[in-house]
Amino acid sequence: MAQEKVRVVKPPIDDVTSGRVFQPTNAFLFKKMVKAIVVMGLIWLALYALFMGFTNPVFLDLILALSQPLEILVMIGWETFNQYYILCAITVFIIGSVYSYIYVRKIEYSVVGWSGDVMPEIYTRKGIINITKIHVPFRTIVNVRTTKGIVDRLFGIGSVLIETAGGSIGAQPTGLVSLLFARFSSSAAEEKIEGIRFHEELRDFILREMRHFGRKRSTKDTIQRRKRIFTRDTLEAFREIRDALKESMQESR
Repeated sequence: MAQEKVRVVKPPIDDVTSGRVFQPTNAFLFKKMVKAIVVMGLIWLALYALFMGFTNPVFLDLILALSQPLEILVMIGWETFNQYYILCAITVFIIGSVYSYIYVRKIEYSVVGWSGDVMPEIYTRKGIINITKIHVPFRTIVNVRTTKGIVDRLFGIGSVLIETAGGSIGAQPTGLVSLLFARFSSSAAEEKIEGIRFHEELRDFILREMRHFGRKRSTKDTIQRRKRIFTRDTLEAFREIRDALKESMQESR
């Protein structure tokens, strides 16, 4: 039996690193929808548990003592409240899905390497009404890392987090809440390329470009140091040594 050829789908890293504009995949949009459904489901479970607790007189007295407005929920009842909640949740989900679709389709990424004619940089464009365009030169990047959450693994996508020298020395969180928020929101990264399948390949490419910039910079510094050695004073000193050697050779003859 002839062996079947396995089709290998390679990420378009060659097109990406040449400066071509690319966007997040459709899986990134599906991820946002799944997260919205999970959040609304958790809220529904919390409200259901709250209404079930109203059937306990001790729990009901405690809740009413803490907050009098909750008495309105007791008067409405679970069945009526559940209908209103489902209607509101569906409306919010539809509006949020339309907004997320437009927002994701407006996102643009671009990565230009050293082989191009322009300055190597990372370019991002985000926003619908307030459009934000960010250019991150490779010479300012100090750290690059990738991240994949549970939902990201399900859809096979990830994000590339980029930290720059100026942003990494900014104000640091001090309180416990600020530290937790910074930890889970990845606020340390100045820019994020999210919702792509070839995030690891893109991270490796950026790291190679950073190393290339380091080698190029060290070579340039070496050349400048060599140029600084041959100054006007050193040339005059060499001339004096040359003249002294000529005089000594003539006297010896």
